[in-house]
Amino acid sequence: MDYAQDYPGVSVSIAKGDTVLWNKAHGFSTLETKEPVTSDTKFNIYSTSKFITGLAYLNLVKRRGKELLEKKIVEIDSSLPKSWEKITIGNLLTHTSGIRHYKGRKDWIGFSELRCASPQDAIQYFMNDPLSATPGTKEIYTTYGMAVASHILEKLTKKAYVEAINDLVLFDEPITLDSEHGIKATPYIKRRNKYTALEKFSAECKYGGGGLIASSKQLVQAGMYLYDGSLMPLDHVKALYQKSYAEGKSNGIAFAMGSGISKTIGLYANMGGASPGGRSYLMVLADKKVAVALTTNCEGPGEKAYQLASALAKKFAGIE
Repeated sequence: MDYAQDYPGVSVSIAKGDTVLWNKAHGFSTLETKEPVTSDTKFNIYSTSKFITGLAYLNLVKRRGKELLEKKIVEIDSSLPKSWEKITIGNLLTHTSGIRHYKGRKDWIGFSELRCASPQDAIQYFMNDPLSATPGTKEIYTTYGMAVASHILEKLTKKAYVEAINDLVLFDEPITLDSEHGIKATPYIKRRNKYTALEKFSAECKYGGGGLIASSKQLVQAGMYLYDGSLMPLDHVKALYQKSYAEGKSNGIAFAMGSGISKTIGLYANMGGASPGGRSYLMVLADKKVAVALTTNCEGPGEKAYQLASALAKKFAGIE
């Protein structure tokens, strides 16, 4: 498993149809104690949390109707800034809200060092900043926008974010939010071929933008939910995705996931997450009913993660 050489620990899970066909774990979740990685080891998944939050909203739309996507977020929480008055739930889930992303590493560190009791705490960090674009006019990838989507999810469901996620997306083992004392693989940074543990690291304030921890088995189950009909029939999913894309396009961001509808492979969706301390990737070929999930505890090279996930997905889908 050449890919695993870039990380202290790696876990890979692959599903086809309604069955997880393959799990492979390599290396250590904690180097200092030589604790081995298993398919149940949880990792920081960072932005792949967006995929799971998108699934929760997909189920919520099934329950409440697609009109929910057109609802203005200030109608749900009137305490939100006046500058957000034109932002809809659909804008949040297609990254067209105009809410900014990180300005740079200093901004990322400042947000990452926060400790939050709720998404409402998290959005105080950026809510008074000007919008980067008029809502609905420009796609701007934004973790901050997904923190807002997490807050809105709490308001809509009247449940804490993680409780709402586990109500709307039924994992075999409940998904959890990161914390300083979370039970997960130790996150590492690599400098001069030496791994250093990130002590007391937590991505909790990112919530649905990057705050979840999960095993590769949980991630691959999330991928299966996109195609197995338990959240919504696949043809309905496709229709909602197509409506989310810019006019005339067959790909883009829908329900917080990078995705597209191809004539050759049908609906596909993928999401990667990375930051100092970890990398994850989830790729789903929905019409082929194949999902591939990777989790690691060091950032490592992103292109390799994509290439491996793509190669495995194609192999199990029978695509040359």
